[in-house]
Amino acid sequence: MRTKTEASTQATITAQSSLLFLTQEPMDLEQNVIRAYETLRTPVYQYLAATFGDPVEAEDLAQETFLRLYVYWASGKTIAGDRLRSWIFRVAHNLAIDQTRSTKFIQDLASEEYRAVVLQVPDGGRDPEETLLDRERFSAVRNGLALLSGQERRCLHLRAEGFCYREIAEILNITSSSVAEFLRRAMRKMAR
Repeated sequence: MRTKTEASTQATITAQSSLLFLTQEPMDLEQNVIRAYETLRTPVYQYLAATFGDPVEAEDLAQETFLRLYVYWASGKTIAGDRLRSWIFRVAHNLAIDQTRSTKFIQDLASEEYRAVVLQVPDGGRDPEETLLDRERFSAVRNGLALLSGQERRCLHLRAEGFCYREIAEILNITSSSVAEFLRRAMRKMAR
């Protein structure tokens, strides 16, 4: 069991080269959660919105994910530094699954619906010219993504976020070999 002093000495989060590293520094619980939120909120939101189809609900679920992180850390539990990203994505995914059970939130989107949702995902504050160039550059990718099944899209999105097969399997609650197969199918469809 950890003491209150140990609980307040949580790891701080810094982003370097799109990787998440944890370093030991004394910080209070709220600062740690805020730092995690600032670092991971956009990727979690984009994953939920693009994968599950409802940007408004995705925002609520992303916020709930970080509330769960706060409660988890406040209870004195810890998360290994290299597991924080996968823990957060797993919680977000599970919250979306729970939402589905109660309101049918998660659904496979038709190609046109998927394109519309992807266009609603925030672009991170880029200027309009850069946004237009990005949209033109990735048009073929979006069209290919629209052809994928929901599970293929989820696997590909998490892989693009930098998760390894094992972590994707944990987040989606499937086997690593299933992840490999979904990614293989996705890449084959995208190459067409």
